[in-house]
Amino acid sequence: MRTMVQICLGRAGPQDLPASGALLAAALLLHAAADALSVRDLLPWAEALKTGLVHTLLLAALTHVALLLRRLEHRARQTIAAVAGCGALISFLVWGASVLLAETLPPWLVLAPFLLWYLGVTGHILRQALAVPFAAGVALGFAFFILSSAVTGALIRLPPALG
Repeated sequence: MRTMVQICLGRAGPQDLPASGALLAAALLLHAAADALSVRDLLPWAEALKTGLVHTLLLAALTHVALLLRRLEHRARQTIAAVAGCGALISFLVWGASVLLAETLPPWLVLAPFLLWYLGVTGHILRQALAVPFAAGVALGFAFFILSSAVTGALIRLPPALG
């Protein structure tokens, strides 16, 4: 957990995590749970859980494909664990901030700084894992986010106010 926080702060990278199957599984499970929790106020539980699972599977698949394309698949466990674990931490923080600030700020204003932070963290992780410039890591993270949102939107029925 400490290393995930350090990665979120830009003080460590995915290479600082152990290449552990147990860590990878825990990070993926936490990511799916955090994603589901973060949309629970907008969607019924079944749809929220599907959203969490779809986002998590896409995150893992897209990260793995990026590593394969760079012939760096040996970094998959650490990189996917870092992206999923840090994404989960940020999602839990978004959820907490949303609960605390729901009466004070519009949801987009609560979400925006966390989204920028998430993109920066993802860019930091992908930069190190793929050996690319930071801007390329952020761009790839942004592309993952857009693609994941589009696929999820196509698979999950959103309430009329959101769709």
